[in-house]
Amino acid sequence: MKNERTAFTESKDTVVEKSDSEMHGHLGLHDDLPQGKEFPVVPPDGQIWVNSKLSKPRKKQVVKHERLENYLMRTRHMSYKKAHAIAEKWEKR
Repeated sequence: MKNERTAFTESKDTVVEKSDSEMHGHLGLHDDLPQGKEFPVVPPDGQIWVNSKLSKPRKKQVVKHERLENYLMRTRHMSYKKAHAIAEKWEKR
């Protein structure tokens, strides 16, 4: 049985770098986001997009954030808002 605290890091999602204009100013996006006003574009299933303007260490951090957020939304059926808040807290530790 996988340790739930680290299961999200084993995600098979493909990470794709996108330009700032393609990202609409976001640092990272995943395929479970609610498409709409805040997220006019959402990656296709199985992809995490990361803003190409970020430094390599920041990209790694953003990808981890997106994977955790995506994991919480899929497995715990959390809203984006709640999953995002948890991912931000995790990111700061």
